[in-house]
Order: sequence, then C-alpha cells, then structure tokens
Amino acid sequence: MSRLLTAALLTTVSPFAIAAPFETCPSKAYLFQSSPVQVYSVNLVTGSTTLFTNDVGLSNQGINAVGFDNGTGDGVGFEEKYIYGFEKTRKKVVRLDKDFQADVIKVSGLPNNYSFYVGDVYDRYYYLYGPGRGFYRVDLTPLDSDPNAKLTAETISTSAPLGITDFAFHPGNDELYAVNNSNGKLYEIDTNNGSTKYIGSVGVTGTFGAGYFDVNGYYYISRNQDGDIFRIDLSTQEKIDSGSVTAVKFADGPKSGLNDGARCEDAPVIDEDSTIDFGDAPDSYKTLLASNGPRHEVGTGYYLGLVAPDSEGDGLISPLDDNKAGSEDEDGVGFVTAIEAGNTAIISVQASTTGYLSAWLDWNQDGDFEDADEKIVSDSALNAGTNTLSIAVPSDAAVGSTFSRFRFSEQAGLDYFGGATTGEVEDHPVTVMKSGTTLVHYPNERGYATLAFEDNWPKEGDYDMNDVVIRFRITETLDENNQATRILISGYLAAYGAGYHNGFAMRLPGLNRVDIDNAQTTMKHNGVVQESNGMESDATEAIFVITDDLKQKVPVECNYYRTAQYCQEAISFEFEIDIYPHDGVNTYGLMDMPYDPFIFATPGPYVRDGLWYNPGRGLEIHLADQAPTEKFDAYWYGWWSDAGNPAENRYFKTSANLPWALLINDAWKWPQEHVDLIAAYPEFAGYAETSGVNNTNWYMDEKATLGTVFEPEE
Repeated sequence: MSRLLTAALLTTVSPFAIAAPFETCPSKAYLFQSSPVQVYSVNLVTGSTTLFTNDVGLSNQGINAVGFDNGTGDGVGFEEKYIYGFEKTRKKVVRLDKDFQADVIKVSGLPNNYSFYVGDVYDRYYYLYGPGRGFYRVDLTPLDSDPNAKLTAETISTSAPLGITDFAFHPGNDELYAVNNSNGKLYEIDTNNGSTKYIGSVGVTGTFGAGYFDVNGYYYISRNQDGDIFRIDLSTQEKIDSGSVTAVKFADGPKSGLNDGARCEDAPVIDEDSTIDFGDAPDSYKTLLASNGPRHEVGTGYYLGLVAPDSEGDGLISPLDDNKAGSEDEDGVGFVTAIEAGNTAIISVQASTTGYLSAWLDWNQDGDFEDADEKIVSDSALNAGTNTLSIAVPSDAAVGSTFSRFRFSEQAGLDYFGGATTGEVEDHPVTVMKSGTTLVHYPNERGYATLAFEDNWPKEGDYDMNDVVIRFRITETLDENNQATRILISGYLAAYGAGYHNGFAMRLPGLNRVDIDNAQTTMKHNGVVQESNGMESDATEAIFVITDDLKQKVPVECNYYRTAQYCQEAISFEFEIDIYPHDGVNTYGLMDMPYDPFIFATPGPYVRDGLWYNPGRGLEIHLADQAPTEKFDAYWYGWWSDAGNPAENRYFKTSANLPWALLINDAWKWPQEHVDLIAAYPEFAGYAETSGVNNTNWYMDEKATLGTVFEPEE
C-alpha cells in the first residue's frame, strides 16, 4: 500500500492524523487553570499571562499532570511536539495539539477512578505521579506509527510519598525534580524505582502547582495561592551537589486554586521575539537575567519619557548599554539640580500614564542598591506627564560617580530586581558632588559627540572618514572658583573601518603631567579598572593613551566593523578616564572643549603604504588646525596630500582644505566603507572650503545621500 493511501486512511479513521503538533520549542510556559480548563501562555521572565483558550474540545472539569513532549529533541528521528495531560472527568490521558485541542489516548495499567495531577514528559515517556497511587510511565513511541495505538503504563513504584503537586525534568542531567509543598524541600526523583534524594531547602512553601525548566537548567515553580514565580538555580551539577538551592522571587504570575504547567525544557526563557525591557547598569546591581535583574513587559502603555522602550534579550551592560544598542529611550528621568552631599536634589520624571515609581541610588558607591537608605523613591504615584520629586542626599554620600535605577509600572511593590508585567526600567549614571560645586558637560549631560578620522594621512586615500569613529563626552566638576577639580571623559568605539592599527589618546591642553594626581586618576575599559590610568610617563604634557591599538578591541568576524552595512557587530569597547588635577592647579577655562583627542600609529604592527619605516607613536592625526603633541615627528609636515604648515598654524588639512579628522557635537551617521565623505554628504565640500562658515548643518541625516551612510540595525 502506498504511503499516500495509508495517510488518507488514517485521516479518515482518526482525528489524531490531522492534529497539528507544535512547530517549534516555544519559550513560553503553558499554564492550565480552572474548571472547565483555561490555558494561558506565561512569560516566566515578567510574569505576564495571555489567555490562549478556554475550550480544549472536551467537556471536562480540568486537565492536570501536563508535560511538553519535544519529540526526540536531538534533531534526529521523531520530532513532532505535543502536550500530554490527564483529564479529570474521564480520568484519561489526553494529547493536545498546537491549538490546544485535546483527544483521549487509550492507556491501560493506570489505577482506576483516580485523577493524576503530577506529570511531565521526557525522552518520549509520559510520567505520572499520585500520592497514594504510585509512580508510572507511559511509552509514547507507539503513537509515532499508529495514532490510535493503545498504550500501556509501566509501574515504577506503588509508593509516592512526596507531598508535591508538580515535577519537571532537568534538560542537562535528565533528572526529575520536585519541591515538597509543606516543607519546601527539593528532591531529585529516580525514574527507575521512584526513590528520592534530598537536595536542599528552597526556603519557601506553598502549593506549587506548576514547575518548569529552561534550557540553562533554571527551575521555576509557580505558587497557586499568590501566583508568585520563584527561580531555583540548578544550572550546574556543582550547584545541585552543594545543596544551596534557595528559591528567589522571580516574577508575579497569576494565582489560582487549580494550577498545572508544561513547558519545552530545551527552550530559553527569552527568544528572538523578546518584548522585554531590561536595565543597563553594571551587573553588580543585579542587571542581567541570570542575576534576576529588573525587566518589564513592553508595549503595555506604561513607560518613562517620550519614547517607548525597545526590547532586549537581556540586560545591556558595559560596553553595550541601551542607548548604544537601540533607540535612545532612556529619556524619562532628568536631574534638575546637582546631587550634592547633604542637600536636596530635584528630579523630573516624565510618565506616559498614571502609575507607580520606585527608585534607588548607590550612595556609598559599593556597587549595589542593598543599603537601607538607597531606596530614594518608594511607590510614588505619578501622573501622566511631568512629575517633580525631591530627594534628600545623605551628608555622608560618597563624592564621585555612581548609579541610579528607576522603575515605573502599574503595579506597586517592585524591588530593584525581578520581573514586572508592565512598565520600564531606566538605569542612569550620576555624579554626587560636594556642596558648592557644579557640573559642566560636553556636548551635554546625556549625549555624545562624534569623532571621525581618516587614517591614510598623509595620503588622502578613499576619504570615507570612517577609519576610526569614536563617540565621547566630558564632564567637569567645578569648584566655587570655577576650577576643574575632576574631569570625567567617557566614550566608546562606534566604528573601525581601518586596515591599519591605530591608538587613541586625549591631551589636556595647558596642563602638564605633574599637574595631575596620578594616584587618584583611574581608567576603565568596559567597566573594569585598568592597572594603568593611561597617562604617558615619558611626556611633559598631560596626555592619556586610552589604548595603543583599537584594532584589537573589535570583533574579528568582519573586517569593516560597523562601516560596511553587513557588518552589524555590537559595540565592544567602552572607556572612561577619571582625572583629578592636584589642588591649586589652575584649570580655569579648561572646558574649551573638546580638549585634544587624536589617533596615532600603533607601534610595532603598524604599516602604511609608501612609508619606508614604522612611524609608531610619532605619527599623529588631530582635528584640523590643532597642533600635535611633543611626540609628533615633524618630518611629516607637508608630505603627499597633507598641507600642514606650523608657521601658518595650519595643521592636518589637505591642500583642498579637507580635514583629516572631524568633530560633530552630536550623533552622526558616517559614510559606508569606501564611500567618499563628499559623496555621502555633498554639502560638506562647501563647509570645508569656507572653513566652516557655510553649510554648518551639512552633517544632518537629511543631508546624506540615500544609501551611502552606515545604518545600525535596531
């Protein structure tokens, strides 16, 4: 008989033949509640739920003991995916398809007139557990060839002593786990004989009617009474063997007197269609999902600022914060006044609608929000629009850079970590100052200026002005005499189209190395303090080398890092220099921005066409008409395309008045690889010819030629 004829006959005699399996291994968990049954999809990360159906095709009083069958799960052999459960009215095993339509499966060998409410599926076996009735498993493989096959239950044990209401299989070690409702003890259950192994106490009790694993080995249990979803870290065998298995409140889920859950244990809890907003402070503040960081379901109408938050797959910590990764949606919180120790600070918060705001600030700069006085706002009721809040700054608050966290939602009682079904989280770096000091920002408090370099100097080359693209900002702390007592320079590498190796540095004009408190000054790369603060010890001037080789800071997957449109790698290098001049040093007027940023030839591997030796540190490229440092090799003035002439104070320009470096006091879309700057921005030619008098807005997005500039994907 042909295969087509066989399929046709099966379709005629059985509804199973046309029951459609799940097409993928979904990240959602499925929750079966109520009587008659209602099926919800649950986002374990935020706790949000969506009613999928209240009609499973059977007149029933509920379905329990549900489990997700992922087929073989190895990409080989049977791959059809269904949910199996136990229907309480008929007291029969049922199979549910992707539309949650249930059909009864014939199974012999189970106790008569008993409703199982504990179950799961693993490796093509359906496991059932019933206190007072025993532990059973049903081989599902006969259904692969005959959807009407009668299955037989195998008795694992006639004893089922645990007071549990669900269990779940670990995807990594194939073991079965459950939490006792009355004492909170976590057990590992042997599926060969039903024996149990005590792992440790999870620290919470209740009726845990639904349990799930994710692909990383985290175990989630949902408590019927209040809907709380807890997470237990069983991600490694070491953690399991240690017995340190405390359950952490993870999200607020739905409560119900009748609960059971099923989930594909091979799926991550967040997929590529994430609808979740995360924070972006360093992970010591509990930011990443693995740390139970704060996260909110987006698209609910609750958010801070004028721009609704975009979605992320996890917290975006250094070097990739939210504003670098997607739309600049961290616009809901503004610090109206300076944050001065012992004074009151004014904060402006923009809310999309009425809701509750809670906020934290790390006053002692110890990298967390755990201290009692660090919750600065507690469930403040906000109105739609602008809200003004007053914050009392402790007199002993540590002076310097720290972090704050703001969470807005329709629900009250949020902590600085954990999931929320609505709202947004915004993490903001802040500076605590001494009373009487002020802050001055370049280009502004939140934005970045853009530096772009053409590193073929002294040859013009393709002049695509994307060999090195840096975004940076500077904050000066000024005392009552307008002297800079602290200089904070931060930024990140936005693009690197160069084939050459280049270093990046910053000179503070007018200051010498001896003017800087070397012991107090620090440098960070990607949030990590470096052994050296970067100040050149063999120079008289105050010069800070941020890195001597930017090319080593970018991924190797693409030669044109964020300059070719197909090279969309994430931001990979962020820096921060925290500079403290010595007391008494005259820094008045230093804020004539942007100081002197420049690139230089990396010593050693650096090679340039047409040069007969490695110039190394002596080859510098600065902004137009900025004199080089004392380390510059003056031999190169006037070579090839360069028309520099120190006698005329002319530096780093071509004979056509084109600069070798650009500074734009805003975000800017640089040309794609091998696209001439003037082809990308035609008005730039007039700007350069008139030394900046005409076409002053040549760099705006609308001035760019279509298809010539790099467009980062959001």
